[in-house]
Amino acid sequence: MTQSNKRKHAKNTSHHGSTPDIRKQKGSPMRIFIMYFVIFGTILAFIGLMGDDSLPGSGMFLWLLVALNFIISIIATISHLKSGKKSKIDEISEKW
Repeated sequence: MTQSNKRKHAKNTSHHGSTPDIRKQKGSPMRIFIMYFVIFGTILAFIGLMGDDSLPGSGMFLWLLVALNFIISIIATISHLKSGKKSKIDEISEKW
């Protein structure tokens, strides 16, 4: 190998270990769940606002929206973790 080829090879190889850090590849499941919970919670809160949640006797409606938020967030988190693909949710949860 010539000197210039050695430099090109050294420039294209990583200076760190070859084993990737698992934490860098994927956000923790709890952080991903919280991100989905906040996103869907915001959407459902807007639906609750439009549904006139200030009416008397609408407490059950609000609890239904909270329960729906938990269910949707759990399903989205499981689906996200099963896919194994890195998305914007992973990037946001790593920064947070």
